[in-house]
Amino acid sequence: MEKQTPFGLLFSLFLLSCLFFPSVSAAFDDDDEDDDGGDDDNERGEDLGNVSQILLIATISLVAWKPAHIWLRKTGLKKYGDKFAITDHKAFKKKLTKINNWMSIFHLWVGVGAVVTGLAHGLMTEGVKLESYLVWLGWLGMLFMSILGGLMQWMWPPKKVRKGARLLHSQRILLVFTIILLVIGHEMM
Repeated sequence: MEKQTPFGLLFSLFLLSCLFFPSVSAAFDDDDEDDDGGDDDNERGEDLGNVSQILLIATISLVAWKPAHIWLRKTGLKKYGDKFAITDHKAFKKKLTKINNWMSIFHLWVGVGAVVTGLAHGLMTEGVKLESYLVWLGWLGMLFMSILGGLMQWMWPPKKVRKGARLLHSQRILLVFTIILLVIGHEMM
């Protein structure tokens, strides 16, 4: 069996999300007929919004992975290891650690991609307007979580700062609040 690269896995995830999220599939459809002449920058901005949405969903996938990883290491291996013919628990845990490290790197870079494409989407479609303040607050929430994630990854901040960043970054309420702001803000526009 051929070893898959992280890029291949990321590309596979992107293709799967295109199938499951119709708004994304429609964004890349060339059959759009705009009678009003359509502004190319606005259309590209909308496409970037769809890409940003996919990247945000892919970033959030770590929310599901992390508890599964912890459960597999602690409970799942003991409970179901024999059932799946896993005899070498140490090697299995080592593979889980590699997957977890890859997921953290994936989470970091895809999150940065979501923030950057979200910024480009906002600037190309709406710009900074008072009416779209909820969307921009949601984007600031994404930026804040990305900065906190970066502080956790790099060794230059003191340990106390990294610990505080980890506590804030892992708060699910921050993520939920950011998504609510993005959804309500987009609905209001």
